[in-house]
Amino acid sequence: MKPLLRSLALLACAGMACQATHAQAQAQAPAYPTQPIQLVIPYVPGGGSDTLARLLAEHMGTRLGQRIVPENKPGAATMLAAAQVARAAPNGYTLLISTLAHALNSSLQPQLPYHPVNDFEFIGKIGSFGFLVVTTPKLGVQDLQGLVERMRAQPGKLQFGSAGVGSPMHLGGEYLKHLTGTDAIHVPYKGEGAALTDLLGGHISFMLCTVATCAPRVQDGSLTALAAPSATRPALLPKVPTSAEAGLPGYEISTWIFLAAPKGTPAAVVQRLDRALNEVLADEKFRGRVTAMGVDLDARSTPAGTRQFVQAEIEKWRPVVKSSGMTLN
Repeated sequence: MKPLLRSLALLACAGMACQATHAQAQAQAPAYPTQPIQLVIPYVPGGGSDTLARLLAEHMGTRLGQRIVPENKPGAATMLAAAQVARAAPNGYTLLISTLAHALNSSLQPQLPYHPVNDFEFIGKIGSFGFLVVTTPKLGVQDLQGLVERMRAQPGKLQFGSAGVGSPMHLGGEYLKHLTGTDAIHVPYKGEGAALTDLLGGHISFMLCTVATCAPRVQDGSLTALAAPSATRPALLPKVPTSAEAGLPGYEISTWIFLAAPKGTPAAVVQRLDRALNEVLADEKFRGRVTAMGVDLDARSTPAGTRQFVQAEIEKWRPVVKSSGMTLN
């Protein structure tokens, strides 16, 4: 055989050998998923984040062909759940769904038991949901300016509730005080639902509440929505003014929700979860149900984009947390 033909023959054989090796590796690669997946939720049952997480678990599980089992792990401003997932085996069978609080914690608690970015493989950003500043008719204020005037006239007398120390609701209350030069006492609860119960019972004066959770109470008149601290009015409650329309421009806060796995989860597993998540985000039935909850869904999500977004949010909120003096120590 001539040298050129011999070389081509060897290359062809090498190519076929590589293809055979690749095919064998694919055949040997374990299928995913082959068992139920645990979804760790850092909030108590019943709130907006919990409801969204369970709906996402249902729809993603259908596409993955395995059940995604929600597990509520509230406590320590979402850190208990994040630590549990960071320590879990990186095999795709333990996932974390969390919110803006995940980014805030690096400023609130400098000695976290995990790194909020480096200890996770981010799968995707799901969307975001806004808040309402709400009170009850008992307080006797009709708008945001009325609340600010009451806070200014009675410094340290009003109480605002939140889902816990360092939660976005807590940060939103502190930000309101910072912008207006007023004071009110923070009362932390173990979840949004507990704070809302005490607000309705007259034990606290006001709170920031997710649109999804408080819209029914606003619609039936048991709560008064003073403003939506966002750039646009909430779709569920289009009559509620934005904070700028209510006389306090710049007062904006919303939270976002993301999905992540432990650091070291195989790239193929992350890609499979990313694909399933984006299939759900494109599902009109899912979008309709979630939009009705007051959530603004992302149109498309990527692992790399989500990692960059979380890192940027950590940097964004660090000076805000520092100026407020908030800490989890």
